[in-house]
Order: sequence, then C-alpha cells, then structure tokens
Amino acid sequence: MRHSISILILLLLIILPGCKKVQSKHESISNTEVIIDSTSNNYRRYQVEAIHIIEEYLSDSTKNLLKGKVLIQNKEQLTHIAEPILFNIYGEKKITHEKPYNIFLIGEYWIMFGSLPDGMKGGTFNIAINKRTCEVVGISHGK
Repeated sequence: MRHSISILILLLLIILPGCKKVQSKHESISNTEVIIDSTSNNYRRYQVEAIHIIEEYLSDSTKNLLKGKVLIQNKEQLTHIAEPILFNIYGEKKITHEKPYNIFLIGEYWIMFGSLPDGMKGGTFNIAINKRTCEVVGISHGK
C-alpha cells in the first residue's frame, strides 16, 4: 500500500501542473448558468448585478480580499470541503467506509484518498484540491 501511495503522489506531481485549463475572463462569465428563482420580480436586476460583481473581481484584484491567501489551511478544512463533493458523486456510505483518509499537502495541492482495511481488495477515491483557490483539479475512484 505504501508503494502504491508513493507512485500515486509521484504521478499527481507530474500530471497536475499540466491540467490547468486556459479560459478567458469573458468566456468564463458568458458560459455560466444563472441559478436564481426566475419568478422573482428582481430576477433581471440580480442577474445584471451578479455579472457586474464577477467582472469587477476579475478586472481589479484589489477588490478580492482572498486572492493569494491559503483558504484550506489544514486537514480538517480539507475534509469539510471534500466530503460533500465525494458524497455527492460516490455516496456517503461508500466514502465513509474508506476512512481513515490519507491526506497530504504537495506544493499547492491537498491530496486526499481513502483507505481499505488490511487484506481487502478494491480501489479508493482520490481528490486533489488547490489550497489557495479551492479548485478541484482531479477526482476519481479506483476499482
């Protein structure tokens, strides 16, 4: 198992730097889905205001107080962020059966994956999240 963990970490270090998708600021705004109650009387006003706020954050970094700060500072914070995502994809029961979690901070990325009891065969989940942006850069589950 330790050998497998070492190989996984090495592969992630090689693969993760090349996974960043380049997208223009305008594309990222125009490709969004508006999630608001469209029956609201103020629907259009809120939609325009939301787009304005996003454009302002993207064009003026001084408006974003979190830019560059480490948002996920420890294993507990990572777990609180990652578990709901994993539960949604794989189911809470499946993920909680893979405790205790193995968690590592590799450069800018938290890597979290499940464990199996000794002698049990099968795969576990793994998820990689940027510690500054909280972006999930990869997620999968072995078989």
